[in-house]
Amino acid sequence: MTLHLILKFPVDYSIAGGTTDTITEHKQLCEAKNRLIWGQGSQRTSEGVSDKNKRKLIDQISNGVNTYTLFLANNKGNRELYVGKMTNIYGRGKIPIGSPLTQFIPNYYASTVGTATDQNNVFVDVCTFFRVDDKYIGDITLEKNGDRVIDVRNSSSIFFVNITEDLEKLLIEMLTNPESNFQYQVEQEVVPDAVTVADKPKSKPFKTSGSGTSSYKRDPKTSKTAIVTAKFKCEIDDTHEEFISRVTGKNYVEAHHLIPMEYQDDYTNRIDVEANIVSLCVCCHKKLHHGTSAIIKPIIEKLYDDRKGRLKDCDIELTKTKLFSYYD
Repeated sequence: MTLHLILKFPVDYSIAGGTTDTITEHKQLCEAKNRLIWGQGSQRTSEGVSDKNKRKLIDQISNGVNTYTLFLANNKGNRELYVGKMTNIYGRGKIPIGSPLTQFIPNYYASTVGTATDQNNVFVDVCTFFRVDDKYIGDITLEKNGDRVIDVRNSSSIFFVNITEDLEKLLIEMLTNPESNFQYQVEQEVVPDAVTVADKPKSKPFKTSGSGTSSYKRDPKTSKTAIVTAKFKCEIDDTHEEFISRVTGKNYVEAHHLIPMEYQDDYTNRIDVEANIVSLCVCCHKKLHHGTSAIIKPIIEKLYDDRKGRLKDCDIELTKTKLFSYYD
């Protein structure tokens, strides 16, 4: 079976007299650079992963086998599961001071890497970092004996594991379908029902680069906030209720950017804002992406009329004609 790695860690990390959120730090860096190097800290002076297992992981990667690092977080007593598709692995001390690789390590500990105070006994190089439903923790088993990681009571923070076919299918879907992955990440975000949104101008974000292209990232939390404020209703027809989401326990809807993110350069201010994000049932969402002009136009007209005031509050000037052109 394919070998994978799981790293256990606390979300709150103490450093320089304070604490930092390790998930936020690593996630933001990966979103900005489409690459992340995660250092797993340890008081032990030994290697976190043996040369034999490092070679096996690297051989899998070289042969095109999807190889994952699974990050099992302890967030104030709650377990959270994140996934990185592994592209390389480095042993203790293998990233020297001043290495260009440190640009892919969060600032809060990058300066210690390669120094005498570097406590990382393994580094994993990944090209993704996203959350999956915590129920899949039960789909991860120890490579050596098949025990479920969820049942292991062990002080170690590094384990070699296998994953079930169901989890493998989910991860392949997340890797091959960016839109599906984004909507899945929106589902995972936690936003209180009482959230309020103040529509105001926000600065245009920086583009992220990767694989020779650059693009503007969408923030899943902003999209989830828009969905919550819409009370999990389809904003084309609030009677559209297809099924209840297992994650939220609410009517399942998806986030759609009325002005698509690919047109961010047409605007001075950020368009990844709640005023530009509408909550849609799956059918209405598919219509906007795959329907004919005759189907799309009345939907766009309704959404434009509903949102033009809010967009103006965000200093996003949009005419109906311009919006139609985005969907031609």
